[in-house]
Amino acid sequence: MSDTSELIRKADELRRQAELEEDATIRERLTRMADRYVHLAESQAWSETHPTSAAAIADVFVKSD
Repeated sequence: MSDTSELIRKADELRRQAELEEDATIRERLTRMADRYVHLAESQAWSETHPTSAAAIADVFVKSD
């Protein structure tokens, strides 16, 4: 995975590019791409603060009756 700050930087770059774009379809696509980069950064930040443990993975396979 990329560094969180790198993902945010890329999102900002895409938003700036979208502001300059004349074609509405391309502008919307760039904005959606920027939103995805922000989402990835947020997901990565959450993952870093909530590391997966072996016990958590094992719980997935244990049936609770």
